[in-house]
Amino acid sequence: MNPSRKTAVVNATILRPGREPAKGSLLLEGGKIGRVFPELFPELPAGTKSIDAKRHYVCPGLIDLHLHGGGGSHFSDMTHRNFVSILKTHARFGTTTLLPTLTASSQGDIIAFIRFIRKEIKDKKLARRLLGLNLEGPFLSIGKRGAQPLRFIRPPRLGDMEKILEEADGFLKIMTLAPELPGALELIGMLKRAGVIPAIGHTAADYEITRQAIERGLSYATHIFNSYPILHHRDPGPLGAILEADGIDVEILADGIHVSPVVIRLLLRLKSFEKIIMVTDGNAALGEKIRRFTMAGREVRVKAGRAQLKDRTLVGSVLPLNQALRRMTGFTGIPIWRLLSLATLHPARILKLDEKKGDLKKGMDADILIMDRKLKVKRTLVGGETVYREK
Repeated sequence: MNPSRKTAVVNATILRPGREPAKGSLLLEGGKIGRVFPELFPELPAGTKSIDAKRHYVCPGLIDLHLHGGGGSHFSDMTHRNFVSILKTHARFGTTTLLPTLTASSQGDIIAFIRFIRKEIKDKKLARRLLGLNLEGPFLSIGKRGAQPLRFIRPPRLGDMEKILEEADGFLKIMTLAPELPGALELIGMLKRAGVIPAIGHTAADYEITRQAIERGLSYATHIFNSYPILHHRDPGPLGAILEADGIDVEILADGIHVSPVVIRLLLRLKSFEKIIMVTDGNAALGEKIRRFTMAGREVRVKAGRAQLKDRTLVGSVLPLNQALRRMTGFTGIPIWRLLSLATLHPARILKLDEKKGDLKKGMDADILIMDRKLKVKRTLVGGETVYREK
């Protein structure tokens, strides 16, 4: 955005995390939110471009910390065209910033992936869409691998991790591992010291090992309930440790397929609201009407909103984040103005970006959505510039 350009978003219903909707307007300046007005502007500054929100919701852009692709492509394709296509697809559904996520892969492919992403973000317009990288593996449990490719799953190798951290140079933000594996506790410490969030997932750990991992610095749970041992009343396992620990943030897939709405409601009772984050775990079929695609060399079939392998193992989600929010309101009865935090302010806080993103306050990045009461996106702005507009 031109630093001297000003844009006014008028006739809005301001939707902020944790606050009831209210009439208002915004003034955007130099890619930031310059002012938030309770109603209309007293007078538009000279040369100001105006966007009429038509009383639709105006809210902060959605933030997705865990997604593999969309629009018919995966980030792991490692082509510029597909990379841009994925970003455009998610912008269409209101996601303004995200963490490209890689499944379990070879050491060479992980390094290549990091180098590819770092090359792409040399373009400043693309760079402001990415908050870093997320590695979902490869140090996972074979028995709880889900759709993760078996050939790449392996125990932690601290030497390999050192090379990954060196290549990432601070850009790696979250890494999922199984804490019961030999060397995993040491790996948690290494990640913590490097400023990476150690996450539990695809694990067969018991309660005690999970508690040890939390003491070492484990602070995040990848797609809770999926690829974990069940929560048993005599054997609480990792879920028991995660749910009782105050310091653990948890991801939830709210498509109603990965986790029952009943369990989603229970999670909201068992876990502090501020520690819950919505993600898509989006795959290539998100935003596209395709019935089949390939991931890690295996055919995935899509039917009735489910993406799965031939053995019915689920392979991520096809539901965009704005639609997951709408579905979440139906599952829980919680109003959108409160649930919005799960896809805006909470993920921003996880990455220590809540002074810049996740809300509509003066000085924050002008990552903004205009959407109707059914949460259909009408317009998406990143840094004050339109990246999607409904035709």
